[in-house]
Amino acid sequence: MRMKKPKRAAETEAKNSVRLVQELFSGPIDIIGDVHGEYGALLSLLDRLGYDAHGNHPENRRLVFVGDLVDRGPDSISVVNLVKTFCERNKAQCILGNHEFNLLRGQKKHGNHWFYGETESICKGSDAISFQKLADDSTRKEILDFFYTLPVALEGKDVRVVHAAWKDEMIDLVRGFKGTVVELHDLYKKKLVHKIKKEEITDKEEIDLIHQNENPVKVCTSGLEKRVKEKFFAGGKYRTVDRHEWWDEETSANSNTLTVIGHYWRRNMERVSDKLYDIHPNGFEPTGRDLFKEYDAFSLLGPAKSIMCVDYAAGIRYEERGMGLPEGSIGTNMGALRLPERFIILDDGTDAKCT
Repeated sequence: MRMKKPKRAAETEAKNSVRLVQELFSGPIDIIGDVHGEYGALLSLLDRLGYDAHGNHPENRRLVFVGDLVDRGPDSISVVNLVKTFCERNKAQCILGNHEFNLLRGQKKHGNHWFYGETESICKGSDAISFQKLADDSTRKEILDFFYTLPVALEGKDVRVVHAAWKDEMIDLVRGFKGTVVELHDLYKKKLVHKIKKEEITDKEEIDLIHQNENPVKVCTSGLEKRVKEKFFAGGKYRTVDRHEWWDEETSANSNTLTVIGHYWRRNMERVSDKLYDIHPNGFEPTGRDLFKEYDAFSLLGPAKSIMCVDYAAGIRYEERGMGLPEGSIGTNMGALRLPERFIILDDGTDAKCT
């Protein structure tokens, strides 16, 4: 009689069997940018795209999510449940963003206290508690189990998807690893700690940059960083290193392959409401600096125009609510890239060709 594996051993084996770079759906797809718990905006966008509540589409299109399903918004739990259901029905694929990865590592960060069953004040300059649906023990387990099934990247014949940065040498390290994404991260963290000690590096900023830019999991899920001259406020704290516009250094070598990313919020500045300037006469920068000042909201990125960011800043809608402003008042949307058509469709019904 064959013995059954203990439940914990079976779960560990299942986690370790997940390939961290997987094949992207073939056929027509809609790649949805960062959701950040904005369940209502997600439902509006899915309706605009033509999907029903089961993830079906009359033209047999399927969905791809670039990660950052959770945090900051009011209902991360419903977002995860919906995307998980779509994935189980083979109607969607989803990759890990840095916010999912933070939860897998048990890191408590700005905007994710809901996961630990705690209320939080997340609006800039306000002590008011933000509305967020809170998780309990069983919900936490279900969410983590789902996140462990997600790859870091997806690649197809002429399209590839990663949350923050596609660097071939880092993707190769991820692709060749047998184990969980947390194990991969921790392996390189140990290697980098050894490097820092061996080279007697003591500068805190340099150490931070090494851990960010040389760990394949961190590069893929939260991108590359660089030093800045002046500290700035982002993610609930002041920082001295900033996100690096890696796409502006990409050459024409990959021009035949479209790389789709999220992570770097791009606001539709044409939507900014005059009411915002009644509250903030000098304008309002919600977090960090605008990395897309040289581009319009629907532009392809880089010299070869081979990269597209589909994070339309839904993750800062909590700031609009905190100021009592309607959605979109500071230029936020939730968006999807329709392929192969290369059209962007937003939750407010706006659509535009990528240029």
